[in-house]
Amino acid sequence: MEERLEYGPLGDDLRERLEAFFGRRDHFIEVNPGRVVMPKAFGAIGDSIRALPIRPDDVWLMSFPRAGSTWAQEMVWLLGNNLDYEAARSQLQQVRTPLLELSAIFSDDRSVEDTVTRHEKIDSVQCVHQMGGRRFIKSHLPWQFHPREMDDVRPKIVYVVRNPKDLCVSYYYYCQLIHRSEGTFADCCDIFLADQAPVGPMWAHALAFWKRRHQDNVLFLRYEDMKRNLPDVIRRCARFLDFGRELTEEEVQRMCEHLQFERMQRNPAVNLEPLMKDSPIIQNDAGVKFIRKGEIGDWKNHMDAAMSARFDAWIKLHFDGTGLEFEFE
Repeated sequence: MEERLEYGPLGDDLRERLEAFFGRRDHFIEVNPGRVVMPKAFGAIGDSIRALPIRPDDVWLMSFPRAGSTWAQEMVWLLGNNLDYEAARSQLQQVRTPLLELSAIFSDDRSVEDTVTRHEKIDSVQCVHQMGGRRFIKSHLPWQFHPREMDDVRPKIVYVVRNPKDLCVSYYYYCQLIHRSEGTFADCCDIFLADQAPVGPMWAHALAFWKRRHQDNVLFLRYEDMKRNLPDVIRRCARFLDFGRELTEEEVQRMCEHLQFERMQRNPAVNLEPLMKDSPIIQNDAGVKFIRKGEIGDWKNHMDAAMSARFDAWIKLHFDGTGLEFEFE
């Protein structure tokens, strides 16, 4: 019998912890299976996501937040659209490759309610449902929240994973930028390691896709591999998406240049700045960006030895024996 999504309140301790970090009251719920913390607004769209019809030619880009999905999505979209750089520059990535659960993520955030949501006051699930042509769809949801047809129809799925230490650092800054969180980095780490971060637990999120990595419709990518050998990842992705031929050296080089981190930071089609330019936090701190550093090992600038050791123990507990390993520097 198929498991239905169940929505319930958080326990008092967790509710108070998240309220203190995010600075908002009564914003989150627990969704099962998985005991996943989600924005309360997800309760209004979760069932429609589960019922969303899947098309065989869909291409889904999935990841835990801040694992490099914006970067990978640009690569995937270009390879699926015959390297159309003009369209990639002229149309926002958020329009080309909509985030399935956007309606819930930006439901009532103080920093974006008059900026991002002014542009995105739509039913994001219905938007994806009505897309014409081949759909390129992005999602940060855990596997069990995705459309129930996913296993039977088997569309193309690209999953990106990132080492948990750097991921948590990036997630902290993301929460500051998008959700105007008020907690410290140590608070963020505590929430992350307690498997209480929204959309988490991260380990369960990653392992659900890791165990499907041998399916012919799944490409499992590591963020660190993209940083170290982007040409190889581009070629792998092209073959996975049935590009139809081997890319030339010139085509790979041009894509590498387009995907250079500094260019992505400056590219208004992907960096969210057209949607975020009126946000108070952008106006008050020009150094805060949606596409931040992208470095391997940035965690060393934020974690002391004790916090690093806590992450090491958490990683050992959840990933030992799975075959999924991470690079940290």
